[in-house]
This record gives sequence, C-alpha cells and structure tokens, in this order.
Amino acid sequence: KEDRQKWFQIEASPRPHVSLTPREIQLLGMCKELVWHLLPKGISEEVESALNKTTALLPNMANRADALDSIYDVSVKGAIDYTPYQDIIETILHAIREKNVCEIIYQSPHRSEPKSHCFAPMKIISYHESLYAEGFSLNNETDQEILHQTTFSIHRINDTTILNRKHHFETRENDQKQQAFGFMEGEPFPALIKFTPQVAPYIKERIWSDRQTIKNYKDGSILLKFMVQSAPELIAWVLSFGKEAKLIKPKDLREQITEELRLTTLLYN
Repeated sequence: KEDRQKWFQIEASPRPHVSLTPREIQLLGMCKELVWHLLPKGISEEVESALNKTTALLPNMANRADALDSIYDVSVKGAIDYTPYQDIIETILHAIREKNVCEIIYQSPHRSEPKSHCFAPMKIISYHESLYAEGFSLNNETDQEILHQTTFSIHRINDTTILNRKHHFETRENDQKQQAFGFMEGEPFPALIKFTPQVAPYIKERIWSDRQTIKNYKDGSILLKFMVQSAPELIAWVLSFGKEAKLIKPKDLREQITEELRLTTLLYN
C-alpha cells in the first residue's frame, strides 16, 4: 500500500510440463474431420472449442495458426444430420459412463409402430456413415437378465430415458473375437467369391475378414475366400459389383442372389 494506492501481486499459473507440437495438433484436427459429419452441431462445437484450447500447450504460440491449419477433408454422400438426435446421444453417453439401464423407444423400419426396449448401452459405433448404440437387451422385469446383444440405429430412436437401474456388464473386447465380414453379428460362415480383373485390385488392397485368402488367376481375376457373419450384407455387397463379382459359395445364398437378379430384371421389363 502506497499512500492511497493499493497494489496486488498475482501469481501466474505455471505452464503445464506437457506440450504439443503443431503436427500433433494437426493430427488431432485430422481425427476431428474424419467424424465431423457424424456429430450433432452442439457436440461438434464442443470438439472445435476443445481443439482450439490445445494450442495453449504449444511451446511457441507463434505456431498457433500452423497447428490449426486444416490438412484433411472428408467427402460424404448420403450423410445423416444427427443434430436433432443430440439429446439422445448425450443420454446414451451418460448411461454408458454411469452404467445405467435405459428405456429405448425405437422405430424399426419393419414395424408400423415404435416399440419400447429395456437396454443397457455399452458403446456407440460408427459404421458406413451412421451411428449405432450397441449393448444388451434386458428383461424389463428382472434386473441383470440379458435377453440378447443388440444394436440400435441412433437416428431411429424416438426417445431415451434413463431408468433407476444400474448394470454390471463389461464391454466385450473385440480383439478377442474373430473379425468377420458384416456389421450385424451372426454365426460366421465361409464364403467364396470370384472377382473380375476390373475390380480385383480394389479387393486385394483391403482386409475383409480374419483368415481371408486370395487366389490369383492368369487373366487377372481373383478368388476371395473369407469369413462372413451377415448373409444379407454379403448378398447386397456382391450385388453392388454387378457383373464384376460372382458368389460361388454358399450355394443357398447364390440361389438368393439369382432370385434377386430375376426380380430386378422384371423392374426394367
């Protein structure tokens, strides 16, 4: 205190010992761009704000503009706007963290009316530009009794309510189970598909399942043998290649594809 003046000394908060490089922040930005189209507006704004805050960990703030410079872009067709579903996503995330049981009001595309489900959500999954809630369907009257594992499309959930019930289930470790082709889980089975030289490079560049094998032919065509867990997805996938793919086995699915092609031909007659 000097005469009538008061002086205050404020101790600055120490800078954290951890630091980030501009490249590391750019890589975080790349991860943001990969999922940006899947995020509701409110959550995407939180992600943007959090990413901007990471620049406080730069040793030299003069590099801030470089760190936030976008180096990645994603092209998406047929994206779903998840902004109207932000409350549902937030409720599911809360339930996953707190191990709460929920009531899900779900509108299946195969039902005229929505149906209520007792559901223990375990994780949110991104697949083919869509978000899904994976977990366990429970007996509505008996705590902790699992009826079956199930997956709900988030954009088909009309409402989610957290119930006054907890569960003790643990998330299944995916790396301990066989990875087979298809999103919807079922009993894995082997499939055999022959691809023409036109699409062979595309098939050979990718991993479709564990224990897959590829046989090369002199004309450039290939034979893919791999494990599948969803017959409808396999049929749709083979049909998507048109004349460039032929399902060899299983025989019953081959017959289903033949019938699908027959019905498709009728549409153009």
